[in-house]
Amino acid sequence: MSDRGVPPGGDLDWEGSEDLTALSEEELRGRLEGLVEEERAVSYRRRVLQGRIDLIRAELVGRGVVALSPEELVRALMGDHPGGEKRGRL
Repeated sequence: MSDRGVPPGGDLDWEGSEDLTALSEEELRGRLEGLVEEERAVSYRRRVLQGRIDLIRAELVGRGVVALSPEELVRALMGDHPGGEKRGRL
């Protein structure tokens, strides 16, 4: 399986994962609730980023500019600009 899209340090060590069979039902429910909330936050962040991507692409199309590649768009969203300088958030 490809590591594409996985941030550095984002790999999960499945071999070293906790033994879930050793947890009580209450502990499992608590873990599940925490992970569901974490997933909800990640999903929200992804939707916000997708909205920003759509706005930038629409602005570029409105200006008659060729759309940015995904890599260029990511750099623009992260505030990285040519010459290695960083600017404020979009």
